[in-house]
Amino acid sequence: MIALALLLQLQVAGPVQVSGQVLRVVEGDSVPAASARVTLHRVGEAVQGAVDSTITGADGRFSFRARIDSGDVLLASARWHGVEYFAEPVVSGVPVRVMVADTSSTARVIVAARHVIIGGPAPDGARDVVDLIVLRNPGSLTRAVADSSHDGSWSMQLPPLVANVQIGDADFAADAFDLHGDTLMLFAPIPPGERQFFLQYQIAPGARSLRIPFTDVVDTVSILAEESNLTVPDRFVLQGRETVSGRSFNRWRGAGILEVVVIEFPGDGSLPDWILPALVMLVALPLAWVTWRAVAGR
Repeated sequence: MIALALLLQLQVAGPVQVSGQVLRVVEGDSVPAASARVTLHRVGEAVQGAVDSTITGADGRFSFRARIDSGDVLLASARWHGVEYFAEPVVSGVPVRVMVADTSSTARVIVAARHVIIGGPAPDGARDVVDLIVLRNPGSLTRAVADSSHDGSWSMQLPPLVANVQIGDADFAADAFDLHGDTLMLFAPIPPGERQFFLQYQIAPGARSLRIPFTDVVDTVSILAEESNLTVPDRFVLQGRETVSGRSFNRWRGAGILEVVVIEFPGDGSLPDWILPALVMLVALPLAWVTWRAVAGR
């Protein structure tokens, strides 16, 4: 959609009329959102930022007239109950629709899907894991952070003994996440519909298993593993092997998970035989160099 918007904006560089409507989600339906503040944003190579703002009428409609340069993309956002909602990039001649919702700190949020991708062991025995989490807000209220809450709008338990935890591509800003021990907390509103994010981390060398806690019932779970001889719980069904980015993975699938899923790795969990001599050499070489420098100095 962004590429399409860019292409069309290239064709209409100059004065552009942007009009649309702000709609509020109510019990699965939508009604005009009156008195909502709408901001038009410009994203270009030379200039980025807000262009203009206005207030919607009783019918939720708004209109802007802006001048853009070739390659600029326009975005409209509406602020409703303290939450900013963005529409798709503006396409010339197509009315803009911004969906907003009332907020609640108790709105239900579920995990619609999790896709766990486990890479094969690196030379030191560590394994990289990518976890795609899809959150679903099935209601008509945005899940917001309570004023007195230190737990965020949503949280999840991470597997124990993992390192280098990072947030990858996400529908939330990276700074909206906070890691406290083995708990990942999200401090951002969760609007109706689905939002997703990638979680990346490493399993320590020598680990014999990966224990994934599921604190919410997950509709769909898939496990992709580069190693074919992993042991997964019986409730997961092997669906074959597939190629992702030139690497081959086994895929298992499960549903309705509410437990700790334990994935056992092949082998005895010990480090490769060459690791200890290598570590000894890494320590011995600097010591030998220091000794040689001391002798040479004399």
